[in-house]
Amino acid sequence: MRLPTALLLFACLVLSAGDDEKALPLPERLAREAVEYAQAQAKGSAGQYVIRATKPPLLPRMKGTEVQFEPSYLSKREPTGAFFAVFRVRVDGRLAGSTRIELEGRWTGKLLKVTEPLRRKTVPTEDQLEEINFEGNPPTGALTSFPAGYRLRNAVATGHTLTQADLEPIPLVNAGERVRLSVKSGSLIISADATARGPGAMGDKIRVELPTRKWVQAVVTGSGEARVDWGS
Repeated sequence: MRLPTALLLFACLVLSAGDDEKALPLPERLAREAVEYAQAQAKGSAGQYVIRATKPPLLPRMKGTEVQFEPSYLSKREPTGAFFAVFRVRVDGRLAGSTRIELEGRWTGKLLKVTEPLRRKTVPTEDQLEEINFEGNPPTGALTSFPAGYRLRNAVATGHTLTQADLEPIPLVNAGERVRLSVKSGSLIISADATARGPGAMGDKIRVELPTRKWVQAVVTGSGEARVDWGS
């Protein structure tokens, strides 16, 4: 499919790094700022994003000399596939309206697949995982590495691409188990044995039963360990 000449010219203007931004026509300047905003939102994510504007943005009617564009939000958390950015438009410091810019993003990096069928609650070993090169729009929450402290929530088949939805935290405390409970009150710390009445991973709040039969809510701090901050 051939793109219209006007759109091709627009894309060249947006992506030309040598242009003076102040000298660009306002639609092209806004499109460039939208691309930069989307790329900044993706900063820190694994892999690399290539983002482009797909059509010239429509601007509200304006009267004034100094025009500023303020980013508001992106329509998607992951800037892949078709999405848009919303900007506020200010003229001489006054809000003149808002506009949206149609964008498209592609992601390049490595995804994680399993090399054999795995049962639920499995913590995969290195030989059960494979990194593959990927370019395009990855599944939502796709993993580039298997995080420590997690296991598979459900069984997966050979070749399955792992996502965050496939994982669950590994419980460090299980219901009915003995836990070492640290009770902190100011500078005083008292330790006691207690019984967990529910499972919990690191940082989870669980109910524990003291030898006195009293119930308290504690935070899991390690394998078989929990803490109560009394009076906090």
